[in-house]
Amino acid sequence: MFDRVGRGAEDEDLCVRKWMLDDICDLDRNESWFSDMAEQGLFIDHFGRWSAYFKRETPRRTRYRMDVLSRELTEDELALYDSCGWHFAALKEETYWSQMYFYVFQTDENATVPEMHTDPMEQGASLRKLHREGFWGFWLFLAAVLGFEGWICLYSHRRFDYLVNGNPSQVWLLLFYGVQVLNYLRRWRNIRRLRKRLAGGEPLDHHADYRAAHRRYALTTYWQLPLLLLMAAFLIMQTAHEYRDDAHPLPEGATDFPAVRLEEFYDGTLGEGGVSGELYHEWTPMGAVVDEIQEKANDAQTNSILELNTVCYRLPFAWMADLAFDALTEEEWHYGLSEVHWVGGTAPVDTDMVDEAWAAAPGEKNRNHFTLLVRDGRYIVITFYLDRTYGDFDDPEVAEAFRDRCTEKILPLLAVRLKEDVKKLAEEYAVEEQVIDYPQNMVALPSGPRRSGCAPCWTIRSGGGRTQDV
Repeated sequence: MFDRVGRGAEDEDLCVRKWMLDDICDLDRNESWFSDMAEQGLFIDHFGRWSAYFKRETPRRTRYRMDVLSRELTEDELALYDSCGWHFAALKEETYWSQMYFYVFQTDENATVPEMHTDPMEQGASLRKLHREGFWGFWLFLAAVLGFEGWICLYSHRRFDYLVNGNPSQVWLLLFYGVQVLNYLRRWRNIRRLRKRLAGGEPLDHHADYRAAHRRYALTTYWQLPLLLLMAAFLIMQTAHEYRDDAHPLPEGATDFPAVRLEEFYDGTLGEGGVSGELYHEWTPMGAVVDEIQEKANDAQTNSILELNTVCYRLPFAWMADLAFDALTEEEWHYGLSEVHWVGGTAPVDTDMVDEAWAAAPGEKNRNHFTLLVRDGRYIVITFYLDRTYGDFDDPEVAEAFRDRCTEKILPLLAVRLKEDVKKLAEEYAVEEQVIDYPQNMVALPSGPRRSGCAPCWTIRSGGGRTQDV
């Protein structure tokens, strides 16, 4: 069904082109296919990159044999084949680790000529180099694909983005690489099958059934073009999505995801304009649900700018959230739904209200924003707070005290929101939930051991009264 008529590359005769539905190294099946084509009046003439060209002649029964060599035959050697009754039909050159030459010879079915290969074991030995290249080609390509994808997911400086937001083009590219791995594997297994048969002293089956192999080849090979087209279409959709305005107005009251609102957090009096901002909601290709709320206001007395932004990631699995959070604490920035988020300078917070929390004082690494990173189960919540009353926080002690006050107030509220959201999900999916009572008070203590390269931090622990002023 993939035939078309065109000018042959070797002569001016009209040829019929048929897609090669098998590897050229699959000798026995190709010999059987060429013989069946000859009975239909199509005789192999030459090869293209992905196709075989056949000459139209009077149908007749014809035997075909293939020979694999690491060098090109001379005219005298081809004449020797011809004198033995095997006439040159076509040549296919392929380069993997080295140049390989696949010769196709033909003779009439009833011709009384000896077989081209009378010793199966000797013919099997001639495939040793081809088998070695197929073996190493498969395993090295597989290692390269797995190594590249593993580095992107685990060691790239954008690891958090890959684990949470995903990369659609990378997914499609991985599928394309997967098809290529299958092609390498099929080629290697075909050569190994032939060598095993020949090494056992059994000659090749020159009338082997090739139809099932052709169907499997088409299933894996012809998916490459649709995959590339889908990848291109997805990239276009992704680019269009980045320029689409998905902002929604602020909700009244609590949000549908764990977040602390500016009005309940700020102790002072807000300006007459009240709180303005936007709400974002999105699903990522990695299956994460991302919600972001941005709130802005002014202090009524000083008219200083106040900003409180919260980004909530709900991942499919807790282990994904754990990996993503580790990446988040090691990176200085990542892409959000509407802007780049700077999260540098964070240090661990010792608390039993959530699984893990890190905080950062306002400074250059986070654009003078207080930053709080929280992980609890499948949730990752990032809170940014900007208060221009304190300027650029040039005094480190002032910045650290500001961090402590913000953490002391936001973390308990956020822990309650997280517990409420878990209850809501448990009710929706009829999952029994283990209720955890979070302590209402915190104690600010000097920090314990922390990760290398982290800024000095403070710790929060359950307990009674305060042991250090903040």
